Amino acid sequence: MQPYHPPTPRHQYSSPATPDSPSFEKESHIGSEASARQAREAADGVVRDYEDKRDRLAKAIESSLYLLGDLRNFNGQQWTVRYPHLRPEIAGEPSCRFLPLVFGLLGQILMNAVPQRPGMAKRTLTFADEPSSTTEVVLSSTPTARRAIKRSLTFAPAPSSAPSSTPAEPSTGARRSDDEDDFSILRLDLNLGAARHADSLISHLEKASISMLLDNRIAASLDHLALLRKRIYDAQSRVLVTGDLNAGKSTLINALLRRNEVMPTDQQPLTTRFVEVVSAKENEGREEIHVLDREAKYDPADKSTYTVESIDKLEAIATDMETDASSPPLRVFLREAPTDVANPSILHNGVVDISLIDAPGLNRDSVKTTANFARQVEIDVVVFVVSAANHFTLSAKEFIWQAGHEKAHLFIVVNRFDQIKDKERCRRVVLEQIKQLSPSTYEDAADLVHFVDSANVAFGIPDGEAGSEELDEAFCHLEHSLRSFVLVNRAKSKLGPAQNYITHLLADVELLASANSLLAAQEQEAARDELARVKPVLEKMKKGKESFEESLVAEEEQSTQQASTRARAAMDRALERVGRGELAAPAPGLELPVYPGLLGVWDYAKEIKNVLLSSLDFASSLVEADARKITTEGVDRVSLLGDKHLPDDVERTQRIFVPSAMFSQRKLSRRQSGVTSIGLGLASQRQLSEVNISDIFDLQHHVFLARSTLPSSTSSSHELVPFSAELSSLGAASLAVGALSLSTKTLGLNAIIDGFVRFSELASNPAARRWAAPIVGIFAFGAVAYVVYELPRSIPRNVGRHLQASLLTGSGMPGDNETVPWAEYQAGRVSKEVRKVMRLAAWDLRERFKAAVDARGEVVRESEETERRAAKALTWFAEVEKRVESIRDEVGVKM
Repeated sequence: MQPYHPPTPRHQYSSPATPDSPSFEKESHIGSEASARQAREAADGVVRDYEDKRDRLAKAIESSLYLLGDLRNFNGQQWTVRYPHLRPEIAGEPSCRFLPLVFGLLGQILMNAVPQRPGMAKRTLTFADEPSSTTEVVLSSTPTARRAIKRSLTFAPAPSSAPSSTPAEPSTGARRSDDEDDFSILRLDLNLGAARHADSLISHLEKASISMLLDNRIAASLDHLALLRKRIYDAQSRVLVTGDLNAGKSTLINALLRRNEVMPTDQQPLTTRFVEVVSAKENEGREEIHVLDREAKYDPADKSTYTVESIDKLEAIATDMETDASSPPLRVFLREAPTDVANPSILHNGVVDISLIDAPGLNRDSVKTTANFARQVEIDVVVFVVSAANHFTLSAKEFIWQAGHEKAHLFIVVNRFDQIKDKERCRRVVLEQIKQLSPSTYEDAADLVHFVDSANVAFGIPDGEAGSEELDEAFCHLEHSLRSFVLVNRAKSKLGPAQNYITHLLADVELLASANSLLAAQEQEAARDELARVKPVLEKMKKGKESFEESLVAEEEQSTQQASTRARAAMDRALERVGRGELAAPAPGLELPVYPGLLGVWDYAKEIKNVLLSSLDFASSLVEADARKITTEGVDRVSLLGDKHLPDDVERTQRIFVPSAMFSQRKLSRRQSGVTSIGLGLASQRQLSEVNISDIFDLQHHVFLARSTLPSSTSSSHELVPFSAELSSLGAASLAVGALSLSTKTLGLNAIIDGFVRFSELASNPAARRWAAPIVGIFAFGAVAYVVYELPRSIPRNVGRHLQASLLTGSGMPGDNETVPWAEYQAGRVSKEVRKVMRLAAWDLRERFKAAVDARGEVVRESEETERRAAKALTWFAEVEKRVESIRDEVGVKM
């Protein structure tokens, strides 16, 4: 069967006469020279208009490149551009949402009666990295045939009882598209195809990751704009014939080429890779196949970039099951079938060269579907072939949605229409689907949507068969519309996709800038509020820092001095009591031992010393307790200083002062007396606890008392004389010489001499000498009896005096402080411990004060930086909106 050649179309589809056509000569004889000149001028005008639109579009593309480049740099260097999401509100005010539930139909009528402003709707604005943070906004949009061209956001007014002037989107019978308020070109892509269901995944990403994804989308848009700039200056038009698996794509190409043996066809899918068909005139008239190299860029003049195969191998190569859509494409050079003036070649027509690209089926596998998505960016016109029996599948809808970002008008070929019984129903259902998928295509459905049977056209239909004339006319209309769309209406087919892409891109950039402007305004306001809250507090803290330090030092010195003074006074009183043979301080369970008798006098003196030393230890523990109390009061005053100088939101110290932890470095021990040691443990000091004879019979003290009863000289010296020195002066000769050497001014000298003379006279009397021995014995016995009788009372005093004398000249503790008086040593020890605790409390408060100052200083710096960045972002985004308007004016020409 010979391939079908469409007849000459009716008048309404006829093409203008060309210089080579017979009708041109006929018309030239009929028409005048003026009309020919007018026709040429009109043609030149069309060319000039096209070139003007092309140049303006190229300028808009250039401006868009600079705009996206600046946006990318701004996102990476000065501001983290956030990716917004807009969620629609339920129709009507919140208070009206339950009206239909309560009042039924009447409530619905009341809800629909709420005044609505066209082009404005309430939305809930969220950002991908913070899906839980919402902002009520008003979306103002200027709708086009498919989606909003111009979109801007403003803060929604505060809710009130009055009817809102910016209500939620009205409820209509038509289902609102989920993507109406979202991005198209700059939509974040998380999978290989169109990321229409990746919002839930994006919301789990961090801000930096989302910013990187957005940067990748901007980079892809920059590359696409560069391709668009190259495409609008390219004289060749590429037509992609794509569709679902086994929809008849290859058959349609054969019909358009008027050759049934070019592209392999069968009832099962065959095409496995992209095949681009071009005119053999571009290859010096040779029919052959160029298998492009995967790596190298194709150059017809460079044979190293491709492999030449015979045209006879086309079916084997194109249907090779070892290849897929990712394999290197084929470039097939063909000589067209004989043509006439009424039906010129679709590949080479002397005006614009066209290439037809046969694509693998969309729903064969994900690789082929993804390859079709990627390949469509290089295409000027998309011819989508859909089976009349299957309508639009999910993959078909996905592809049309993706292609609609750039190409507002798609050629839809509903193939195998002759196999449908209820043709009107099929036409209605398909057009309704197209209306939802591509509204612009639906508006021009008369020229863009065609119901044909490519197989019957390609292989011919016997004359007289039912429906043959209708199918012939339908395919003729398709062919004429495609040729007219590509050639005659070149501004729409060649420039339209670029204009549509830039239109959507500008809408995305405008929405992005508007949403981030709102965010920047919020951040600026939040930064100002934070500065108003924190900065005065910081200034107050800085001004009060000096007085704060002085107060801490004063509290430390006051507590330390008070503890030292009280400790010194208490130790002096304790030593005075010990010097009198009394306990330094009354301690529970501590008392002087009972005198055991003359035989136990040594042990008695030892026990007395241990008890007195233990009482001194107890006195020191009382001093420590008093120091703990003073320190506790000081720490409390330091805490009050913190409450006074620290802001309320600063966490107070978690340190708990434990007074019992003070003076805890000393270890408790047991003394030989069985008394538990307290405080310093003086009883354990050997130099203090040893007993000597002077603790029992203190002859030194009695001589000192005797001397003190003698008339004193004019000397004012009251120093204690060592016991060895007194004994050396007790000899009779020394006493005689001393008595004789006394000055005559010495009071009582005459009495002493007179007594001595009287004693000599008495000693020379025999009677006196006879009574001397008994008298001396009596006096000796009385003296011994007195001493024995006074031992229980004199030993404590003797021991106490010796301890007092030792501790007045030393600390009683071995080491560097051995020569420091005991009272002074105790006062220093206590004051050191108190100072350590007070200094620790003051240090902790200083650190908190310093941390609070640093934290607020950091908050102020960050807030000031945020305010500057937000102000800069507001200015920059406002400039972006102006640049968008300028580019929109350039690109907004009627295509």
